[in-house]
Amino acid sequence: MTLAAEVLPALAAIGAGRLPEPPEADDGNPWAAGDCWLYCGRTSVRVLWLGPVTAAGGVTAGLLACADCISTLHGKAVAAMAKRDSQRTEPAHRARHARPRSTWTTRLRS
Repeated sequence: MTLAAEVLPALAAIGAGRLPEPPEADDGNPWAAGDCWLYCGRTSVRVLWLGPVTAAGGVTAGLLACADCISTLHGKAVAAMAKRDSQRTEPAHRARHARPRSTWTTRLRS
């Protein structure tokens, strides 16, 4: 069970713009020998359980990945988050066809 005292410092770091590093082998996480299900597909390597995966037909399994693939996935997630956050800060542009209604058309409908 994760304690709030363990999670809050990590959340504060994320809020300050410092993202946590991806897990690495020998970092205290429960690594095990197995097959990497992500990008490299290597077998008999140290892997970490990332969570459940549901495939078509409701087939579920645990997603296991090696440190290199977790680092790649982490980089992609950080890039996607940065892109999403930058889009939120850009001013919204109105489409050319989205003109404000005039008071004349509002009066006609009343």
